[in-house]
Amino acid sequence: MGKLCVLFPGVGYTNLKPLLYYSGKIAIQEGYELLQIEYSNLPSKIFGDEEKMKEAFSIALSQAESQLSQVKWEDYEDVIFVGKSIGTVIAAAVTASNNTSIKNSFQNSLRILDEKGVKVRYIYHTPLEYTFSYAKSHSGIAFFGDADPWSEIGNIRNEAERLGIPLHIYEGGNHSLETGDVRRDISILADVMDKVYDFITEETK
Repeated sequence: MGKLCVLFPGVGYTNLKPLLYYSGKIAIQEGYELLQIEYSNLPSKIFGDEEKMKEAFSIALSQAESQLSQVKWEDYEDVIFVGKSIGTVIAAAVTASNNTSIKNSFQNSLRILDEKGVKVRYIYHTPLEYTFSYAKSHSGIAFFGDADPWSEIGNIRNEAERLGIPLHIYEGGNHSLETGDVRRDISILADVMDKVYDFITEETK
């Protein structure tokens, strides 16, 4: 049986940017097939705009669902969803039982995993507060910068703790976990990827 890793990008943070690119590379190295979700025609300048954020979520969710509906879930015994920013919301939402936006046909396809006892694991890169409305308890691992303007760090910390999701916080890190000091940024990226590697491989240890 196979292993699948799915990347869910942010609005402006593509699958080719470091956090997702290297997470995907690690997954491939460990024998996972890689599916890279792509969005199109999302609204621009959504920061601080609640309505545009909801619109972006709705569009991205529908597009992700369409791409995921092509997956033959019965072929997999190990599945990891890796999200960045709004991608963490999408990754959590597509498998959430409380998400009424998902079509029944897609819910039925995912039920195959439940019937086989396959639990989807999640890597949340710079999650939004919305992410935890859908995330399952003890479902994965999260990374966050304490200078991230997109979410209030106290809320992120509280929600991660409530759900039993280990949260790794990087001092001075923005929404891309960058600080403006290139050497520090590379060090942060290396630390994140060490933890991503450990998380991805923990099932086989």
